Amino acid sequence: MTNAESTAQLIAGARSFLELMRSEQLIDAESGAARLRQITHSVARTGRYSMDPTELTHACRVAWRNSSRCIGRLPWRTLTVLDVRDRESAEEIFQACVDHVRLATNGGRIKPVMSVFAADVDGRPRARIWNPQLIRYAGWRRSDGTVLGDPLHVGFTSVLEHLGWQPAERTAFTVLPVAIQLGSGRPQLFELPADAVLEVPIRHPEFQWFAELGLRWHALPMVCGMALEAGGLHYSAAPFNGWYMGTEIGARNLADTDRYDQLPAIARGLGLSTRSSTNL
Repeated sequence: MTNAESTAQLIAGARSFLELMRSEQLIDAESGAARLRQITHSVARTGRYSMDPTELTHACRVAWRNSSRCIGRLPWRTLTVLDVRDRESAEEIFQACVDHVRLATNGGRIKPVMSVFAADVDGRPRARIWNPQLIRYAGWRRSDGTVLGDPLHVGFTSVLEHLGWQPAERTAFTVLPVAIQLGSGRPQLFELPADAVLEVPIRHPEFQWFAELGLRWHALPMVCGMALEAGGLHYSAAPFNGWYMGTEIGARNLADTDRYDQLPAIARGLGLSTRSSTNL
């Protein structure tokens, strides 16, 4: 793509987004036209522009509203947006992620939050968070083929260990470090503070043996593997969280045969036959 084509595409994206804001009565036609002139001047002079805080906030909320795979997006207007576009180093980006975790966890009363790091622009290293979710559990394959931890992350765990991660101990619920890469540089690893990660032990109100399974899950689903695109701009690092559904944890993460596969153990505890899946 030529510079002229890139410039035209950027201005077209900005114009489309401003028209969206006008149609949703966040700005009027006059202020929208004035803002487009500002953006056009900035792009002509520098090749880029920056969204103002109001634009960025609405872009994030609309992105959640338009995410068709998310069934919990009805309260999209309540999304808190953290503008962290000034965080440049891996250390600053990680600290912003920790701040996000603490704010969103909110003592267990989860709040939807999105943190937005700098947009991808020429001449600036692009920030990338390797973790698909900021909080996830490691997985190690044993010699007999079984897995300690989360089978979904056996490969990612191996990559992190290759990068130098040495966990203090290996358990079924060892929280993975956060890998942050700037540009083409080597990813840096950071351990999440234990007091920032709220985990919920899973018990049963009637069966005492259920607690002996040692099951737990983290309270905050903070997705890092999705980019934000708005106003012609592309933000590679825009971690976001809504809420977990109980079924996602109970019927997928802990129950799927390629994840923690706990249904057979629970069935045995309940005295149910596990000889066939047809009597499930």
